[in-house]
Amino acid sequence: MEPIQVRPKQHSPRWQGPDAKGALPAAEPLRSWLLETGSLTARIRHSGDRFALELLGEGVEPAIADDLRLLGSSDRSLHVRRVRLSGYGTQLVFACTLVPLQTLARHQWLANLGDQPLGDALASQPEISRTDFEFACIDELDPLYADALQGTDIAPDKLWARRSLFTVQGDTILVYEVFLPGVAHPGNT
Repeated sequence: MEPIQVRPKQHSPRWQGPDAKGALPAAEPLRSWLLETGSLTARIRHSGDRFALELLGEGVEPAIADDLRLLGSSDRSLHVRRVRLSGYGTQLVFACTLVPLQTLARHQWLANLGDQPLGDALASQPEISRTDFEFACIDELDPLYADALQGTDIAPDKLWARRSLFTVQGDTILVYEVFLPGVAHPGNT
């Protein structure tokens, strides 16, 4: 497992709701992946091919102001977990989960997921809700771009991403999901 890298202070300020002009790509199947309201893990597994989760890093990192605002947290640090989901023998999705330390203290299972997908763990919890998605097209200037491609030989000009908040028994978790070029292959739908 590679060491966790400290991210720059801010994300690109391009996050938009689905109805905003240019918030989503026109092309399928990438658009259908971005709009998927179910578990991405379940979608990959449903294909019948080899699902794999690679834990890229996990630990406490300095918080970014925008993330704290979204989380409604005053913590100066967050528990951060980065994973990459694969199927079809292809890397498909990079996910970054941000958990306030106050939330982690009440839900310690979040620090012990290992190679279990977050979606599987959330499915077994009571009182779960998720906000609507916000979308962005990111490039090498956004820290999520570097995180998503670290350790790969993938080098697209841009990547599509989404973010949303989960509420677990009143506590918030922020999840960023970056869709790698493999999801655009016709066999992956």
